[in-house]
Amino acid sequence: MKKIAIASAIALASITAAHAAPTVYGKVLLTGEYTDVDDKTAANKDTSTTKLVSNYSRIGFKGEDDLTDTTKLVYQLEYGIDLDADNNGKGQFYSRNTYLGLAHNTLGTVLAGRHDTPYKLAKGSVDVFNDYDNVGLGNLMVGEQRANNVIAYKSPTLVGMPVTFMAAVGLSENDNDANKSVQLGTTATTTDEAKEKDNAYSASLAYDQNGVYLAAGYDKNTGQYKEASPLKNAAFVDNAWRLVGALDMGKMNMVQGLTLGALYQDANIFKSPENEKSWLLSAKYKVGETPWAVKAQYINTTDRLGVKDRDATEVALGAEYTINKATKGHLYAAQIDTDNVSDKTIVGGGLEYKF
Repeated sequence: MKKIAIASAIALASITAAHAAPTVYGKVLLTGEYTDVDDKTAANKDTSTTKLVSNYSRIGFKGEDDLTDTTKLVYQLEYGIDLDADNNGKGQFYSRNTYLGLAHNTLGTVLAGRHDTPYKLAKGSVDVFNDYDNVGLGNLMVGEQRANNVIAYKSPTLVGMPVTFMAAVGLSENDNDANKSVQLGTTATTTDEAKEKDNAYSASLAYDQNGVYLAAGYDKNTGQYKEASPLKNAAFVDNAWRLVGALDMGKMNMVQGLTLGALYQDANIFKSPENEKSWLLSAKYKVGETPWAVKAQYINTTDRLGVKDRDATEVALGAEYTINKATKGHLYAAQIDTDNVSDKTIVGGGLEYKF
């Protein structure tokens, strides 16, 4: 019996050595959130709610396996989870970035599966409220797409300069002669006036060195947004571009702990004569040797989702308190006003744990 146990242990050790176990990781960010909505529509239904929010909490498994001296297989299975509900419209667990790919030492990485678009990733860290479901930039502007059925390529750092290039194509999931076309990252359809059988494309170019981050992104046919629009049911992004800049003043030997960010984007909405135009300014400051950090953000969007004169603004303030490497406290407040729709006040606070 002992011989069998020893043989089993040796076999298990051999398998583990040959194939590295995946890394298990995750984040839990649970906040209590109070929201007061002043309804500006004809319905005039003002509301006040207090609820728990899971704020993109997730669990994932990722790893790699050497195939040759220069090439490795890479994979990731990441799923979002709501801590406070058993059904959020997407199920208890829902897919985030999940892919299988090949990474080469000098040629870059190719991924296939479901992934954030390069356009989305171009924002870097300028959205200092990205952690929160109801306050991040995706609540006021298009572009926050995670694409289904995607093949993506990410370059290594280009020779001689700290520049990376990323591109992705989302293969059409509906290739027939029907008068509708499934859009990247969604299961929604448009009428025969939409572009049939179109694939979707996304690309970004980024420079990152010595505290300076500059990026540009472009999207084509990248998805649906569910707010009311001239289509009366959903808005589809025909194409969009964005420019992003961020400065880490500490790395630039100017102001330790201070980071500044800015973003501008212009999105053409299918069947709308108006482009959605948005800009963002942000700042975050780590307060000396204390565990505190404070942050602020302003967003302005004109003609939201292509609706003329539906302008929206956000002013957000927040603070973070680092308890240890894995645990952090959060406080935040935001005022989000959308012309002819609503004025919304949000106040929240809670805990984050990373593993």
